[in-house]
Amino acid sequence: MRCFLNIGNTHTQILSVMPDGGRTVRTVPTADFDPSSLPDGTEVCAACVVAEKTDALKARGCSMATPEAASKFVDFSLVDASTLGQDRVANAVYLAAKAVLPAVSLDFGTCITAEVVDAQRRFLGGAIFPGRTLARRALVLYTSKLPFVELADGLPPCPGANTADAIRMGTDAAAIDAVLGFIVRIEKKLGRRLTVYACGGDRAFFLRTPELAGMTDGGDDFTLRGVELLFS
Repeated sequence: MRCFLNIGNTHTQILSVMPDGGRTVRTVPTADFDPSSLPDGTEVCAACVVAEKTDALKARGCSMATPEAASKFVDFSLVDASTLGQDRVANAVYLAAKAVLPAVSLDFGTCITAEVVDAQRRFLGGAIFPGRTLARRALVLYTSKLPFVELADGLPPCPGANTADAIRMGTDAAAIDAVLGFIVRIEKKLGRRLTVYACGGDRAFFLRTPELAGMTDGGDDFTLRGVELLFS
């Protein structure tokens, strides 16, 4: 059996591929995922952003989504890839192999990460933004009275007429504007339009946003598919 992992800060996706071609995918909280629980004899390939899980996987001899492993798909020579997250490497691999280039992936999770691959399959870099929940938690952590406000499907009326709506406007609208501004800057730099993929667990909010119309839904398993491509 082969096992492909996408280990994020919040959730871990596990793709199991049986010798007969059967496939199962499951998602568990990353805090509950123990690499030692994987069956003996399983070939494991992973993208992992959690240090202790990475160490455990390396000790097991797992294949990891590093820039070196991905060099046959993507040219990383234009950037300092020494600290590049493995999730971002896997996303770049999927773009290089499957996207109409140039393209950018926007992974809406705990963080919002952007990866840009040009028409020559060169990784140009990207951006890392706080995700909607992370931004809310920062407000709670660093103030004495601001409450945690649950995620909503859309923006409140502008300006926010109460504290909860003001927080939604300040975090959610800021995330939309930051993503839009990044896309505009990259397209100006390249002098052409990008193919934009939205992926990750919070992508539905951004796909519904009029300002970001035209993005392609890359699904919740975009990174996992990149890991599978990398090691297949």
